[in-house]
Amino acid sequence: MAKWYVLQVLAGQETAVRDALHIMGIRAAVPQEERLLRKNGGWTSRIYTLFPGYVFLSLEYSAENYYRVKAVPHVLRFLGFSGLSPSCLTHLEAEWLRLLSNGGEPLKPSRVEELPDGSVRIMEGVLQNFPVRSIHFDRRARRARVGITLCGEPKILTLSMGSGKDVNF
Repeated sequence: MAKWYVLQVLAGQETAVRDALHIMGIRAAVPQEERLLRKNGGWTSRIYTLFPGYVFLSLEYSAENYYRVKAVPHVLRFLGFSGLSPSCLTHLEAEWLRLLSNGGEPLKPSRVEELPDGSVRIMEGVLQNFPVRSIHFDRRARRARVGITLCGEPKILTLSMGSGKDVNF
């Protein structure tokens, strides 16, 4: 049965490794988003890799598959070896990966609205899928920080929220 694993790759080569794995018939994902950036007094966006230096892949782990994957240029290592095989994602982590991968398309910024009491309501976007208690909003930078785990290690994920006309701050 195929499980999800994490590869460490050279930073900036995530999509090249993903594409090479797809050519080999291996399911791979590189979660990306349209990151909002302030430039020249306005807001612009660019595609940003959510986990720089990492590629997620689904396969049946074997010695043959290990060497096939390791032969891909820019692959450094599988994460979390314990015994004879690398650590795989838990079911919950694999679901987070599915949400963040967005079918291979970059995530759009989540649309949020500030309520009169100062709290924030998520109108639409991937942030709706995370428990509210684990989200920290930075209104000025239009970012949300979400706590997740990968291979059992806690990570902070930063996601964009809204665009100039969508955010009511």
